[in-house]
Amino acid sequence: MKDMKAGICEVCLKNDMLCEGCSKKLENGDISEKAVELFRYIYSLSEDYPYLEDVEINEIYVGEDVIVIVVEKEDVGKVVGKGGEIVKKLAGKVERAIRVVEMAEGVKKFSQNLLPDVKVYGVNKVFSPKEDYYKVVVSSDDVRRIMLKEDEFSEVLKRITGESAKLSFK
Repeated sequence: MKDMKAGICEVCLKNDMLCEGCSKKLENGDISEKAVELFRYIYSLSEDYPYLEDVEINEIYVGEDVIVIVVEKEDVGKVVGKGGEIVKKLAGKVERAIRVVEMAEGVKKFSQNLLPDVKVYGVNKVFSPKEDYYKVVVSSDDVRRIMLKEDEFSEVLKRITGESAKLSFK
């Protein structure tokens, strides 16, 4: 049996308190209290859904209206669950929409994964005096399909890819 990989260690997944290392992650803003709660909840679901025991959760981003759970490619289906049952349980617990996203290298691929119902026209590198960033161009017709606010989209991309990115509408 493998162990779930999450943003907190296995000891902290199983207990109500955080160790020194995981506490530092919380203090530094690397993880949020809501993310810790979700890591633990997903871990507790592994009793009923044993296939969750070996998932790798790279990141849980808590937005205002949606929670983004970033997992390895082979774990997307496991975290969604049969007929979406696990995502429904998670959404019920946090009273927000849940989006399970496949981890990907690079801004273009991760943007496409993060915005599955949206037409991404292009991802362009913008060089500016203040900062270089990627401009992710999407259709203005798809605005309501984007579950994240623009600043949340930028924050998720920065946390996952290490690159600055902004949405642009065409």
